[in-house]
Formats: sequence, C-alpha cells, structure tokens
Amino acid sequence: MARIVSAYFTVKAGEALVSDYNKHKFSTIAACVALATLGLSATLRAQQPADEQTLTVTADDSAKPNEGYVAKQSRTGSRTNSSVVATPQSLSVIGRDELTDRNVQTTTEALRYTPGVFTSTSAINSRFDYFSIRGFDATLNGALLDGLRSTSAQSYVRYQPYGMESIDVLRGPAGFMYGSGSPGGVVNAVSKRPTEDSRHEVGVQVGNHGRYQGQFDVSGPVTDDKSVLYRVVGVGRDSNTQFNNVPDDTMYLAPSLTWKPNTDTSLTLLSSFSRDTFGPPRSYTPIYGTLLSNPNGKIPRNQYLDGSNLDNHITQFNVGYELDHRFDNIWSAHSAARYSYTDLLTQTYSGAGLDTDMRTLKRSAYQFGIIGKILATDNNLKAEWDAGPVRGTSVVGVSYRRTGEDYYLNYGAAPSVDIYNPTYGGRFTTPATTFTSTYQTADETGVYLSNTLALAERLMLDLSAREDWASVHTANRVSNTSTDQNDHHFTWRAGLTWLTDIGVAPYVSYTTSFAPVLGTNKLTGATFKPTTGKQIETGVKYQPESFDGLFTLAWFDLKQDNVTITNPLNALDTLQSEQITSKGIEASASANITPAFKVIASYTWNDLENSKSANESLVGKTPTGLPEQMASLWGDYSIQQGPLASLGIGAGVRYVGKTWADSANTIRVPSYTVVDAAVHYDLGQLNSSLKGVSAAVNVNNLFDKDYYSTCSSTSCNQGTDRTVVGSVSYRW
Repeated sequence: MARIVSAYFTVKAGEALVSDYNKHKFSTIAACVALATLGLSATLRAQQPADEQTLTVTADDSAKPNEGYVAKQSRTGSRTNSSVVATPQSLSVIGRDELTDRNVQTTTEALRYTPGVFTSTSAINSRFDYFSIRGFDATLNGALLDGLRSTSAQSYVRYQPYGMESIDVLRGPAGFMYGSGSPGGVVNAVSKRPTEDSRHEVGVQVGNHGRYQGQFDVSGPVTDDKSVLYRVVGVGRDSNTQFNNVPDDTMYLAPSLTWKPNTDTSLTLLSSFSRDTFGPPRSYTPIYGTLLSNPNGKIPRNQYLDGSNLDNHITQFNVGYELDHRFDNIWSAHSAARYSYTDLLTQTYSGAGLDTDMRTLKRSAYQFGIIGKILATDNNLKAEWDAGPVRGTSVVGVSYRRTGEDYYLNYGAAPSVDIYNPTYGGRFTTPATTFTSTYQTADETGVYLSNTLALAERLMLDLSAREDWASVHTANRVSNTSTDQNDHHFTWRAGLTWLTDIGVAPYVSYTTSFAPVLGTNKLTGATFKPTTGKQIETGVKYQPESFDGLFTLAWFDLKQDNVTITNPLNALDTLQSEQITSKGIEASASANITPAFKVIASYTWNDLENSKSANESLVGKTPTGLPEQMASLWGDYSIQQGPLASLGIGAGVRYVGKTWADSANTIRVPSYTVVDAAVHYDLGQLNSSLKGVSAAVNVNNLFDKDYYSTCSSTSCNQGTDRTVVGSVSYRW
C-alpha cells in the first residue's frame, strides 16, 4: 500500500510541477538549451569509437552513496562528475555512515566536524541552520537541496538529515556552478533516493529535555524487473529544549519514485513535506550579566527572556524530478526541476536594551510572516569525447529560477522583563502597526559551459564559465511604491590538477562569485551593484593506496567587494565601498583505516579583516562572530571478535577559537572545547531472534560545557547544553 501511495503522490506532484513550469519561460529555456547545444556541437567534432572507453576521471556511479567516512565522488563540485581528488577546489562530503554514527539531528550538527565551516546557530534558535564558510554567511544563498536553491530573499530553509544520503560542502566561490551566491561556498543536501535492493528501517529515539522521536525508511523495487523503484522516509518528533517554553517538534515525510524504462534512461520524482515548531528567532540575553559583569550579578544559565505561548513554525513542501538519458557513447542529457513552498510565522518579544538599573530589559513585540514560492530548474547536455592528445568531458546547459516572496512585519510595544526574575504574560497579541509589507518576485537565468580536459593523461584542466541575468521587482504595500533591479554577471573557474601515480594530487584554481544587493540608496535612489567574490586556492589532496583514506591541505585568498555599510557621516546614506578579505589554511583527513575503525579530522586557520572601508576605524579589524581557528577530531571503532563483537564506541572533540563581539574588536568572546561520545551495539549478537536490531546512545557536549556560541556588542547567544539521545532501530 505504501508503494502505491508513494507512486500516486509523486506522479501527481510531478504533474503539478510540469503545469507550473510551463507557465514560466519554458520556451526561453528551451531556446537557450538549443543555442548552447549548437555551440558545443561546433567545438566537439571528434568522434569516439563505440568500443573505446570514456575519460576515467568521470564517474558513472557518482549518484551512488559513498561508504564509510571517505568520499570518492560528489556532483556538488563539478558538472563533469570529476572525482573529489580531481576537483580543483576544497570539497567535503559528510556521508550517510557518518550521519548515522553521530546521530545527526540538524544540518548544523552535520557541519560541526567540517573544515572551514562555522556553525553559529545558538541553542535557542533552531528555526534554520545558520553557517558561514570561510568567514562569509552562506545560510541563505549557500543552502542547496539536490543542487537547486529553495530560498528567496528571506525564506530560509531547514533540511532533515535523516532524509539525506549525504551533505556536501564546496568551499570558495561557486558562481560557475550555481549562479548568484555566497563567496564562501555552498552546502548541498543530497536526498535519499529509491534503491534496487529492498531496505526497511524503523527506529525510536528518547532523550533528555523530554525528547521522543520515531522514524522510518523503506525502499525497494515495485516491479519484478526493478524498472520501478520507491522510497518513503519519515520522521516525527515531540521535544522540549534546554530553555523553558521553547519546543523542538518536527514532522517530515519524503516519498520518491524512480522509473528506469531501459539502461539508458532514468526518471526520479522527489518530494518532501515538513512542519517544524521552535522558539523565537533571537531571545535577547544581555551581554552585561553574561560575558561582561553586571552589578546585579550573573544571569542564570539558559535564562529565557522572551514570551510564553508564542507561535513560531515553518512549513516546507518540495516536489520535483531528475531525468537522465544517455543517447550514445558520447552524448547524455540531464534535466532537473523543483517547486518549493515555504510558510514561516514568527512571534517574539525582542529585547531592545537594558534600563539604567541594569536588570530591566526593554522589549518590543514583533510578528512577521514569509511565504516563499520557488521554481528552480537546471538542464544540460554532456559529451565525453576524445580528440587525440586531449580527452575530455564537456557540459553545456541553462538554469532558471523564479521566486515569489510575500513578507510582512508588524511591531508594537511590549512589557519590560526583569532579567533575573522574568515573568511571562498570556497569549501573544499581534501588533497593529505594520512596519513592512512587500511582495517580491525575482528571476535568474544562467547559461554555462564546463570542461574537464585530460592533458597527457595525468594533468587535469578545469575550465568552467557562466553568465547570469537577474531581475527583481519589489512592491511595497505600505508606501504603495515599487522598485525594479536588473543585474547580470559573468563568473568562472580555471583549475589545474596533477594526478600522480602515488595518489598525490596538487592543484591550483581561480574562482569567482556574485550576488545581487537588493534595495536602493535612501539618498540618491540608485540601485546597488552586485557583491562580487574572487579567490585563488592552491593545495594538495592525497589518496593512499595502502588503505582507504583522503587527506587534503588547502591555502586560499578570498576577497568580497561591494559590501554595503551605513555612511558613518550620514545614517541615511549607504556606501558600497567595503572589501572583506579572507585568507587561511584548511586541513582535513578522513580514513576507513579498517572496516571497524573510521576517523575524520580537520583544522582551520582563517584570517579575516575589513581590508577596505569608508569607516577608516574598521580597516584591519576582524568581522564579528567569526573564529580565527577551529579544530575537530571524531573516531568510531567497533569490536569485531569475542563476546563484545559489534560493540562500537565513538568519540569526538571540537574546538572553536575566540571571536569578536564588536566591530571595533575590543570585546573578546572566549574559545570553547566540546566533547561528543557515542556507544552502539548490534543486539543480534546476543540472540539470533534479535537480528537486525541495534541500539545506540549519543551524547553531545559530554561534560556539559557552559559557553557562548557568539556575542554582539549588546547580547550573547548561549551554546548548546549536554544532549543525550538513546535510540533503537530495526533493519530488515
């Protein structure tokens, strides 16, 4: 029955997607693909004999999950499906085994052991997964699902790790791949897909803070010839948190269906629905009484200063498809599209500063809602060709994304609260004053060409380029005015990798990025230029032959230009002359040393500074809330023989260096070190009747370290306390 429901749901959703897709510039995209195809055909005249093998650096099985902690393939870093080693840019893959061993509950948790990524999510704010890459915020325009963005200007997303096969991180500008985005890079969540072998898993989890969770994952063939496959993944959770009045509830369902009419064609329909309930966006905890002294004493740990009975939730829906077809030994095509819907409601009593008695917190009431509708599609043709001394893989394609965002913000007065003895009122009343009410539509079309060329067999040259056109229309319903903004930009990557016989692969690359800056100058009315990023990166990757491992070392120099700030001489004026420079070193190691022993490790040194600024006092200063150094180590070992066979122990340590709380760099936030641990056991070792049953206990922040994840010049964000989750699962 589940298979029939899954098939019906995904097919109907696909029909709705195609109907919506046809309404939005289908003819334009088709024309662009046709023109790009003609251009590529003119350059690839060499034909490859049918019995000759294609370029070995590409991966026909790139969609298959990586095993253990060592990733060989990822589609996130290259359109030509280059291996991780042959990709001339830093790329990490957090695979299914690691996600399971660490019992990852959020994308933020998944990224904690990844080099170059700072997960700045505070314990109280679980609305979204906040993260920066190489010092640049990538929460909004660096979050991808299956290679497509599902965000609008303010409609952030939250992905369920249990529904993911992997979470990939590409560090550095990625405009050549994904169009507008953060110069720091992207985080791409890769959904679980139907499998040819039957898989069944159900599990329950219980933890502190009243946590109860159930989950299931079933997959397999629908037909005897395995031409139709299905998968359904689900999660349900009812949980409190370390803060009173703050829940962490979720409901997630993700059915998918794959049809393979022959060996050359595959169509997969992917869909997901989720509803998450959480706390307010930012529970203001003053810096005086936390990081800095207060004459009234220290504020109690996990003091909650917002309101009770607040409604904070997000509903997300995604439905789309992926179509792959191989025409012959040279040509293949890929098409993907997804429609996403996001509905967010937020209510909060936001702190506005302490009174003179240093204990009374002034507050304002805010309610805002965001409805985001996003249609994203990507279509390309790939050729694997041989022209004598040069063999290569070339991809030409076009992508299109249309977003619509309905946003409003109401505000009003709210009662003050005693930060040492808070009392909470009744139900939240929606403020009557509308501060903002807008409807914004945006279109982005990109045409790209990517090439991976093998020169003298071992020298890999990556040449990728893309042109994007972006237009934004914003209707202000408060002032009854509208603005239009049009941008276009060219981004590219040039990289060179040398694949040696001993597994060492030195590389160098240059990459660029861009992102539109919305709004206008309040004084002149002029629109802003896009921010741009440019990076040079060099490093070495090593994949030893003696065991399954991957070691990487990278040095990068990354700059972002056209950053906006408020004119220090006129608060009504916005200047766009800022430049932020990020330089650093990243090192990582992942190894399946034996089938029983797996290890990952990372180190990050990131030197960030405001290299140019209209406010001269900020030049040379470090942006706030970003550490200079981070390090992590995680290992998991399972006993293979004897009476304790299959008993596994995992342990990890995470270090996050000091950060600055203020732009003048006068207030330091201390560094912190957190220890994680896990124990897991296959109960089938005790009794054959329990075959397939396993139990585990995962503990994050084992020693209950009290720390602040970040602070501003006025407030601090409490770090996550010790969490303990016990789980039992059954697989058959």
